[in-house]
Amino acid sequence: MTRFFFGSLAAALYLSACGSAPPPPPPPAVAARTPADQLRTLVDRYSDDYRLLNPRPMPQGAAVRFDPGGGPDISAQFLADSLSLERRYLDGVAALPRERLPPESQLTYDMFKRERELAVESFTYPAELSPVNPFRSVPLEFAQTGTGGGAYAILSANDFDNWQLRVEDYVRWTDEAIADLREGLRRGYAEPRVLIAELLPVLNTLAEDASSSPFYEPLRTLPGTLAEPERRRISQAISFGVKSRILPAYRALRDFLRDEYLPRARQSVGLSALPLGDAWYAFLIRRETSSRLKASELHSIGVLEVEHLRGRLQSVLTEAGFAGDAQTFYEAMHREPRTALKTAQELQNFYDQQKVEVATAMPALFEGLPQGDFAIRRLEPFREATSAALTYQRAANRNSPAILYVNSAGIETAPIVPTVPEFLRRAIPGYHLQISIQDERGDLPRFRRQGGDPGFVEGWGIYAESLGNPLGLYRDTESKFGALADQLECAAGMAIDTGIHALGWTRDQALGYLHSQLPIDAAGATLAVDRIIALPGEALACAMGWRTIQGLREGAEQSLGARFDLRAFHSALLNDGAMPLDLLDAKVNRWLKSSQ
Repeated sequence: MTRFFFGSLAAALYLSACGSAPPPPPPPAVAARTPADQLRTLVDRYSDDYRLLNPRPMPQGAAVRFDPGGGPDISAQFLADSLSLERRYLDGVAALPRERLPPESQLTYDMFKRERELAVESFTYPAELSPVNPFRSVPLEFAQTGTGGGAYAILSANDFDNWQLRVEDYVRWTDEAIADLREGLRRGYAEPRVLIAELLPVLNTLAEDASSSPFYEPLRTLPGTLAEPERRRISQAISFGVKSRILPAYRALRDFLRDEYLPRARQSVGLSALPLGDAWYAFLIRRETSSRLKASELHSIGVLEVEHLRGRLQSVLTEAGFAGDAQTFYEAMHREPRTALKTAQELQNFYDQQKVEVATAMPALFEGLPQGDFAIRRLEPFREATSAALTYQRAANRNSPAILYVNSAGIETAPIVPTVPEFLRRAIPGYHLQISIQDERGDLPRFRRQGGDPGFVEGWGIYAESLGNPLGLYRDTESKFGALADQLECAAGMAIDTGIHALGWTRDQALGYLHSQLPIDAAGATLAVDRIIALPGEALACAMGWRTIQGLREGAEQSLGARFDLRAFHSALLNDGAMPLDLLDAKVNRWLKSSQ
């Protein structure tokens, strides 16, 4: 190329010297791409490359966590490719001049760089050696997609092809998971015995070849628009795939866990019992809270917050004229026919009505509400035992709504008390409102529209419960009690999470603490503690996010006085999407200065 260039230049000079016509003028100068343009191109390319590496994502909850060992591919090649991708884009963003970016692009830069740094560091810890638990893992997520509902519906031959690809992904994942679980036993990364014991009944259900199996659900929902030969072909292929591929994979995993893994699973429950456990937990603290506080410091914060909230909870009962303690009120509330519902349809109707009432009230506290809708559905039976009363799932794409799942397990024999505060947290104005606002910000990069910093998302959710009074939705003592009890459980979660995973607490110790501090029944306490055991660090996000957001509001109220506008404050919090809590603090303080 160099020789050709200089040869061409010499020929041009020769012709010019001989009186030839002058060369054409150079093309107009093209303005150099700005650092902001370069950043936008970089982050958009990352989203494209990430999707190429992860072509068939699983159902996604409200918070988004980068977890290389938690997806449908945990092969060594995939992990190597994923790490390479993260390192390449971390190098790319680090090479850009942050100081030359406008403020909005600086926020994008900081968020993208932080995410890539955490992603790269996450590969230090072998999460792929512990790929199953009864609360959130691929066997449960695949079963959700296998039902053929919502975004995973089989409406065409192309949808069926995608179903087949997901089936093969799961079969391959099962083989990889069993190999990794064996390797985990060899290297000292056994999972807690209690979690494997709780997962086995779920796998038993999913491995059963019964007409009620969720994997046969697509046969009942194939559209009538399919031509009969195509419908028959797809139906036969689904039945064959369930019997020959899906169910054997679930049985293989169940049998391995029951016969080989469970006898060697560990009795301990904390992350600190594992190799690299202390460093791993310190990493999770930073991922969940955006802080570098030590586990012992977070533990102290949680314990003090529990004491404070217990006092507030008792004050609510005293003001209502109730003479007993919080546990007594909780038990009475669940026996009260006025508040307890006895059928799944009654529960569905209650939340359908809440959706209408809350949507009507929200303009009083929020500007420019988003358009994104959500459906309310009964939770699948195979997830009932290990799920909360309400569970939120993001929309998989723009053609399908988000879903609020309602857990009605056992309602026919044990009536369920529906909870307005929990609806505010999981739906509107909680998770769904926050996610919809950022998703509809078309000017934001995709990684921000689709992101979900845990501290921000969980903190906003519990903060949303505190809005029940100004929205006029807490009309009885039960609702006010429920909102404070959820804040109390959030604070207790931080004390228990740090206690189990850093301070050597046993499961019994954690259960004892929860029963002594929180109005709760035995099943609820077991569910809360075992979820913390299964998902280390995640309970920290709620408490630290709530404290940050509430602190920002109190600071704004003090600074602005009578000029404080709650609607404007909520816009300042939400309009740029979820972000790490320290970046949120800086952003809101900039807004505050501009408002003075």
